Amino acid sequence: MDTEYSELNDDWITNFERNDKLYQDFYKDDIYYINLKCVYVNRDNEIDKINTETFLMGKPNVISREEILQILKRASVDTDRRYSLLSILRYNITLDADDVRHFLSSDPAPDSFLTVIKTVDAVSFEKTIHMMQDLNDLVLIFYEKSQELKQSTPDNTTKRVYLHPHANKKTIKKRYKD
Repeated sequence: MDTEYSELNDDWITNFERNDKLYQDFYKDDIYYINLKCVYVNRDNEIDKINTETFLMGKPNVISREEILQILKRASVDTDRRYSLLSILRYNITLDADDVRHFLSSDPAPDSFLTVIKTVDAVSFEKTIHMMQDLNDLVLIFYEKSQELKQSTPDNTTKRVYLHPHANKKTIKKRYKD
């Protein structure tokens, strides 16, 4: 019985594993990090600055709402200027292994992997081919808030209204006939 197992040829398993390693980069895998890009636009509609950093996700393939809010709070102030969020864009490569050759040889549509995120909520990414994972981005576009709002102008002041308990109280006297 032991001789039957010792004569079993397992070279095909070794060959399969060796060939499989060659194609490992073409298998879809979970995303654990993305490139976070913050684009700052000034009041003249010109790009002032672009910050790029690697963001490690707390959970694979998902940036939670809390993480998004932390990023927005941290990134909304840059070099003593305040910015408001204009847009959130997700760039997620969702190619299958069979489509890579066609994708590389043709001119793909520029927005084929770009998605506009309309609400500030959790952002999910689909699994990506291992060799293209470093192309996944989350782009935050900020617009500079106007400085005029900080100064007090007559049109920008709040009128104070004081309420007194006895003010404008009419006293009515009734006359009774006896």
